[in-house]
Amino acid sequence: MKNEQKKPFLSALETAQELGVEVETVYAYVSRGILRSESSGSKDRTKRYRREEVERLLIQREEKLNPGRTAKAALTFGQPVLESSISMIENSSLYYRGQNAETLSETSRFESVCDLLWENEGVSAFDSEWPVWDGSSLYCYAELKDRPLIDLCRILLGVSEYLDPISFLRTQDALRKTGVRIVRLLALFASGSKPKGNRSISEILWYSWKEEAVKGKRSVPIELKKNVQPNQEDKKAIRLIEAALILSADHELNVSAFTARCVASSDASLYQAVIAALGALSGNRHGLLTEKTIELLAELDPKRKDPKSLLVEKLKRGETIPGFGHPFYKDGDPRAKKLTELTESLFPKNREFLSAKVLIEEAVRLLGDYPTIDAGLALVCRTLKLPKGAGLALFAIGRCAGWIAHSMEQYASDRLIRPRARYVGILPGR
Repeated sequence: MKNEQKKPFLSALETAQELGVEVETVYAYVSRGILRSESSGSKDRTKRYRREEVERLLIQREEKLNPGRTAKAALTFGQPVLESSISMIENSSLYYRGQNAETLSETSRFESVCDLLWENEGVSAFDSEWPVWDGSSLYCYAELKDRPLIDLCRILLGVSEYLDPISFLRTQDALRKTGVRIVRLLALFASGSKPKGNRSISEILWYSWKEEAVKGKRSVPIELKKNVQPNQEDKKAIRLIEAALILSADHELNVSAFTARCVASSDASLYQAVIAALGALSGNRHGLLTEKTIELLAELDPKRKDPKSLLVEKLKRGETIPGFGHPFYKDGDPRAKKLTELTESLFPKNREFLSAKVLIEEAVRLLGDYPTIDAGLALVCRTLKLPKGAGLALFAIGRCAGWIAHSMEQYASDRLIRPRARYVGILPGR
């Protein structure tokens, strides 16, 4: 398979070989604070060194020799460009502040993962009433209900910003409260509902989309009953939606998260940072890959064409197969793996799931690459028969947790993100 991954830690000898120096020099780097060492956990008390720090030293050396070249490479799946304590990708796994995202997706609620990412250790800001639809939002919803959900969310969020009296505050507590309102507003806009009580985001999404699948989209938001008792199918669907949201919550410096940080660095509001991130997510190379993968699965009709023929025909036409291959994961995207495992454990006999799984397995054999989270989200949407646009909405609502965390981290740094450009155009006349 593609994208062989290097081991994250090196011994002193391996570090010296990478840097082209003697082992004693490595020890000197540590004593001078240039390089950090940590215990390897072995009985001989040897130290180990993080590969990313060793590579950072190599980059600094290259930058001195060829100024600008390494910065250019870092912009596209290259070396780290800024420090963050939000999420980490290591050993083909994803971690949120040190906790395994796959494990969190099995039993946690999305709201608790938001609290984790936003470093809320006290009473959760989600222990509050849901926001209500204002007149302007209701009017816009009726006019724009046929627009893609991602567009609807972006527009209505901008309308709602002016009704949040604490949106201009930058304290951690105020940002968390604003973050809760933003995430919940996105859930309201995507589901077209008016919830009562203290229902979870996943419950709101499931009950609303379940009804939409039967009755179609509405011109006005529907009022959800306060005390609906979920049946077993509801409970399984809600668990799967929780997992989809949690596994979408953050993924280091992806383009939408970096966009949110750039906007936050200008001291724009949290709403504007999220709106900008939604714009980035709507691009063909980012969030729309989820929608394209959903469309791929929708083309599958076992009675008319086998999965391999469908995929081969697309390749012959010069089309790409969306939802496969991620440069960060040698053994496949763990988020897609977990969503597939959970879907199969919850809905093992679901026909939509079984047919989609066959196509995904055939694509792996044909492409020599593994499914990404886009395929995982598409699998969830097909299994639960969610309405059009729900896949990208799940991605957006989930990822919003990460956007807010990145924005909060950027506000705390109090620094403007302003890289320089290397001019390669026409030079002025001499």
